Amino acid sequence: MRASRQHWVYESIVALACWAASSAWAQAPAESLCLADEPVVFACSVEGKIVSLCRAASPAQGLSYRFGKPAAVELRYPQPGQRARPAFTVKTEPLIGGGITRVAFQRGGYTYTVYSRVGRAQDGAMPEFEDGITVERRGKLLRHLRCEDGGAGFREPLEQNK
Repeated sequence: MRASRQHWVYESIVALACWAASSAWAQAPAESLCLADEPVVFACSVEGKIVSLCRAASPAQGLSYRFGKPAAVELRYPQPGQRARPAFTVKTEPLIGGGITRVAFQRGGYTYTVYSRVGRAQDGAMPEFEDGITVERRGKLLRHLRCEDGGAGFREPLEQNK
């Protein structure tokens, strides 16, 4: 009897530890590509890579966008040393039961948009959250990547970047 009680206690502790770890993992914010002195405005994982929108340490420099992996950033905007403030556009529009905020920039004929959307679910009971990025060229959607980790929306106010 004593051995089965110990076994039950051990299984309960292991199950509780696994549940706690999975809950913490599911709620943990995405890793970002922002530098240590840059506040993270937006970050999420897409297709095994990270999308980050960072606020520069100096307010005069505005936002910066990075896409890739920590060891291999594939796209940086603006390039180091360039000023980005007038290049980003911020748009917010209401939706039934929520809204959508978009931060976009243009580079080389492409428009990159980081977005966060909250809307009413089809059943009307729970809101739906969606974060991601889109890439367009001449108004045609080329890529739509949704955050795999759910994202955390915009973590910093965007009013400073209009």
